[in-house]
Amino acid sequence: MRVQSQPAFLLHARPFRETSLILEIFTRQYGRVGLLARGVRNPKSRKRALVMPFQPLLLGWSGKGELPLLTELEATGSARELIAEKRYAAFYLNELLLRLLHRHDAHESLFDFYSRILDELYRDVPVQNVLRRFEKELLSQTGYGLILHHEAESSRPVDAQRNYRYLAELGPMAVSENVQDYHFAEQGISIRGKSLLDFYHDDFDDKESLKECRRLIRYLLDRQLSGKPLHSRQVFHQVLSGLG
Repeated sequence: MRVQSQPAFLLHARPFRETSLILEIFTRQYGRVGLLARGVRNPKSRKRALVMPFQPLLLGWSGKGELPLLTELEATGSARELIAEKRYAAFYLNELLLRLLHRHDAHESLFDFYSRILDELYRDVPVQNVLRRFEKELLSQTGYGLILHHEAESSRPVDAQRNYRYLAELGPMAVSENVQDYHFAEQGISIRGKSLLDFYHDDFDDKESLKECRRLIRYLLDRQLSGKPLHSRQVFHQVLSGLG
């Protein structure tokens, strides 16, 4: 198999032998792909400076198996630097892609969305707003889309004035005084109807909504990650604590 000029982003790189790297990349047409990049760690290699995250790339590779050989590496546009919390947020996005995407499973619209999200991080869009939108889109693209505007197992619209329990397998269940609702008390996440609707419309102006959406998405992501912690999330929270 030979691929040429494929739009891609680097998600992760690890050393291999003395001068090579094993790359995990996110491509538009082939999804997540592992590549062997021979010689790129050599100080004389022209490709060394291009092996960096968040930089739009054009890549080519050839060969079979899990680690084809990198044959083409070209940057598209000038490199830009993410600083402070935005850089840690971007590494968090990369780790989510690494953990939740299967190799060779194409997600063209998610690739385009990721590219736009990075552009937003370079601008003045609030980081937490960017993260919530990407997390929601990632779950949707991988088959675990959130139910936010209607109640679980019905077409009844979510009421902004009501409280709900969000169950991962079902969606939002309206909370009432009915004794039949008590068996949901220890399940899912408590959330206001207003927060669900704000999340549906990507409206994070309400601080309480943003807080509840963050708690909801963590609950759902943790289930997909089987409870295994994200290293970047831990670092990100440490950075935010330091800034506070």
